[in-house]
Amino acid sequence: MARSVSSDEVTGGTAALGLRELGKRHRVERILDSALELLREDPDKGLTIERIAARAAVAPMTVFNLIGNRDQLWSALADRALVGLDVQSITAAEPQERAHRIVDAVVRILCADGRVFRALLSGWSMSGRVLDHDPTHALIGCLEDAVEAGFIGPEVNVRRYGDVIAAGLIGAIHQWLAGLLSDDAFRIRAMAVVDTVFAAARYETEAESRG
Repeated sequence: MARSVSSDEVTGGTAALGLRELGKRHRVERILDSALELLREDPDKGLTIERIAARAAVAPMTVFNLIGNRDQLWSALADRALVGLDVQSITAAEPQERAHRIVDAVVRILCADGRVFRALLSGWSMSGRVLDHDPTHALIGCLEDAVEAGFIGPEVNVRRYGDVIAAGLIGAIHQWLAGLLSDDAFRIRAMAVVDTVFAAARYETEAESRG
């Protein structure tokens, strides 16, 4: 007859699994924080798996097993560096002002850790996806709020305009990365993207109303 499993054994097994997952998460965070430390110390020096592993006190294979390949590492580092970006918590009385604040938060967090983000963006082949995590949905939400408030018409494709803001931000980021924009000019350019898109949406609304 098969032995029944006691509730204590189930609870103990669940706790052990939870501890293993917690330990894995801590190792991932240690690896990513170690990589970010290396980038801050010397962004021009090659960020190799071996250097990261040595700083994190793990085996190189552990980095591969827990994080993945180079692009996955770069993506995880971008997520870790952007951990303070909580666009959903940003509010404002008017939709366009909220979009301004969201974009300003993105610019501030990039500029505050410029050495890291310049290294990440220049070394990541998928750098166009650095915003995937991402203010785009929140910016679309601002446009949707503008529709509800009557600032722009319901016929406006807010998703398309939201994507235009995101694309404009990425373009400004790459100009900043290349040294073509200072931090202040980067912020001004990003704000101009928001204003241009909202103005275009209002123009489309007015054109539709004129028939």
